[in-house]
Amino acid sequence: MVLIIIICLIIAITSLIAIFLINKYNNFQWIRIKLNKAENNISSYLEIKYDILLRKFEFIKNNVTVDEDDFAEYKFLNTKISINKLNQYVKDLNNLINRYIDNNEELYKKETIENIDNELKNVNISLNSAKRYYNNHLKEYNNLCKSFPSKIIAQIFKYKTKEFIDEDVPDTLKILNQEN
Repeated sequence: MVLIIIICLIIAITSLIAIFLINKYNNFQWIRIKLNKAENNISSYLEIKYDILLRKFEFIKNNVTVDEDDFAEYKFLNTKISINKLNQYVKDLNNLINRYIDNNEELYKKETIENIDNELKNVNISLNSAKRYYNNHLKEYNNLCKSFPSKIIAQIFKYKTKEFIDEDVPDTLKILNQEN
């Protein structure tokens, strides 16, 4: 009789542990689905932003003298790179284009530049929203990877912590955040 009770206790404890680990595994899967969706959205917005920046570059090139060598590395977008590298790549292209505009006052007055900048603002709003969504869920994911007992699941399935994606915060907001 005692043997049956011990076997039942072992089965019950093992079942509870299995249910708990399955629950943690499902938490990982749920968050990984959200992260993958967010990565796809971010990638899509970055590609759209890249296309808009190329149009902006073409317009600039048609209106002022441009050193083609400056833009040589930005002619082809490699979407196979990581989201963070892609984000930095598009940021660098944007900064390079803005330097040309900053050095030529006439370009500011062009309606086409204003229209393209409005498009960029709209894409940046969506892009930053997607980055925020990603970073919020990434925080949960990284916490799962680092905390016990979900750390065990992370090690079994080789889940590693990931880097956050920088959000493009306008300089005015950065200044306001620093003052607070």
